[in-house]
Amino acid sequence: MAANSILIGLGSPIMSDDGLGLLLAGEVHKRLSDFDLDLSCGGGFQVVDAILGYRVAVVIDAMVTGRFEPGALVRLDVGSDIMTLRSGPSHALNFVEAVEVARSCNAPLPETIVIYAIEVKDPHTVGDQISKVLLDRMPEMVEEIVRDIQTPGAEPCTNSESPPR
Repeated sequence: MAANSILIGLGSPIMSDDGLGLLLAGEVHKRLSDFDLDLSCGGGFQVVDAILGYRVAVVIDAMVTGRFEPGALVRLDVGSDIMTLRSGPSHALNFVEAVEVARSCNAPLPETIVIYAIEVKDPHTVGDQISKVLLDRMPEMVEEIVRDIQTPGAEPCTNSESPPR
């Protein structure tokens, strides 16, 4: 029987902190093995294509907003005013825009799409080293995401240890 939920980790394994979404999704999947797992460097329609036909889609990505301390974890819904590195504006159609286009075409989108965004320090330096502050928070972030997913009707999680700036 096919899974009805998918966990998508977004990022680049060669762009320092941008790789956090990939790493974090892999760790979360160890605890939620009933979810299908997709790790991607893409965005926009590539992610929309991956979530078609699922009931639930969970996306994990990095963000740089300046509104939170590095390591802050925030649960977003599609259309939030906070953008992740792949949900916000770029030179191509971003994930949020791609979801809206797919919705207008009556594509079989998930009933629930949740984005977990992590404020990162440096997603632009070429290299595979993720900042120590983010690695130190990994076990807590995994626990927060798993708990949030397993708690129906949960309020959006915002890491209380890393308040907005």
